[in-house]
Amino acid sequence: MWARKQLGVGLAALSAAALWLSSGSPARAQDVVSLQATMIHASDKPAAQDPRLDNIEYKLRRTLRFEYYKHIGEGSASVSLPGATVLSLGGGFQLNIAAADAGKGKVRAAVQWMRGGDVVLNTTVVMNRGAPVVLGGISHEGGTLIVTLVAQ
Repeated sequence: MWARKQLGVGLAALSAAALWLSSGSPARAQDVVSLQATMIHASDKPAAQDPRLDNIEYKLRRTLRFEYYKHIGEGSASVSLPGATVLSLGGGFQLNIAAADAGKGKVRAAVQWMRGGDVVLNTTVVMNRGAPVVLGGISHEGGTLIVTLVAQ
């Protein structure tokens, strides 16, 4: 019952965010964006280099100053703008995303990062298509969980 109530609260918040986001510049008819999210564990604990992180690891290392990065999970979905979706990342983590056109080829996204039924991060980002944004700073197993989010 509690989980159903939390899901209802999350969906209501996501719907409200989608309405708020859509009040900005109008999107073109049938404007669809593909969202990809990758959850990564950053730490100083030795771990093998993961080839799935080759495109982003050097940026993460320069920005976050951790020595090792481990791929934890990922999710993707296509969404019409404005619209909402849920990306499951594995391990009980998910992103609730309400996205809208932000003009000039950018996408505005209200993001709720959930662990089980709890919100661990709530933010809004404006993304250039094809350029990852980094969300995170959640303590986890001696390191930090981060998510890279890309709109295509």
